[in-house]
Amino acid sequence: MSNYRQLPGGDDIFLDHHGHFVPDMDAASAALERLGFVLTPYAAHTMRTAPDEEPKPSGTGNRCIMLRESYIEVLCAVGDAPMAQQLPAAVDRYTGIHLMAFTTPDAEAHHARLTEAGFDMQPLVHLTREVEGGTLRFSVVRMLPGQMPEGRIQFLTHRTPDLLWREELMTHPNKVVSMTDVVMASGDTAEATERFQRYLGVMPNACQGGSQFTFGRGSLTILTPDALQAVLPGIAVSNLPFIGAYSLRSEDLTATKAYLTANDIAVDELSDDMFRVEPLPALGSTMIFTQGTAQAPWMNNK
Repeated sequence: MSNYRQLPGGDDIFLDHHGHFVPDMDAASAALERLGFVLTPYAAHTMRTAPDEEPKPSGTGNRCIMLRESYIEVLCAVGDAPMAQQLPAAVDRYTGIHLMAFTTPDAEAHHARLTEAGFDMQPLVHLTREVEGGTLRFSVVRMLPGQMPEGRIQFLTHRTPDLLWREELMTHPNKVVSMTDVVMASGDTAEATERFQRYLGVMPNACQGGSQFTFGRGSLTILTPDALQAVLPGIAVSNLPFIGAYSLRSEDLTATKAYLTANDIAVDELSDDMFRVEPLPALGSTMIFTQGTAQAPWMNNK
């Protein structure tokens, strides 16, 4: 695992993971297993806003796909906490990605920076969930709802990475080793770019039809609906803003393709080292599979 990077250092920011919001965890889990992913066991989140506070339900449950770099989260609503109420409202817009998480070594510093940047912040949240071997702990920087129409956009600091990225969870039949890049469509790319620049503290680069933020690991591209459809012809763009697609890197794309086609997953070959898979209804979101130095279509949209 020495060639892979999970955690940033210094002032670096990584695209840590993204999250599918789904109405049916069992159906989403079956879709991911059909795609060749090993999933973590289902777990309900608990949270604290002070170290000596008793943990309480946060309103969501999840399963994860742990990769050599980054991971994918799938969330459903649990109970009646505020998060449990927000998730079905997001799913009513579309099933798919409604969460992007950026990791930093210092959650407290980013909480202070975002407050100074004019965002209305929740208290720093300390999430926990039980896993084999112990209790996972994260410090999560969240805003009050309504400031990011794209969904739940957050910073976090991993407190127990060795419990999260365990070897037995990172070897997938489909040979995928990392999640690299996310693309979204916005009805106002200038406004979204300015807001994300202020949120991330990162300067974007211009691209055709929008802008692109590049991090220490991973990237986020913001495009107009027309520009997204130009780089991903046929993608159904609905209910803007729309986080519509992401790219995954395989260590053996031939084996990836063979696994998917054996499970009756349609594969659209874009080049020798890249193919596209359309959204599965239970999961949502277009997936681009690459290998080597190949990049998703929107990454070459300069």
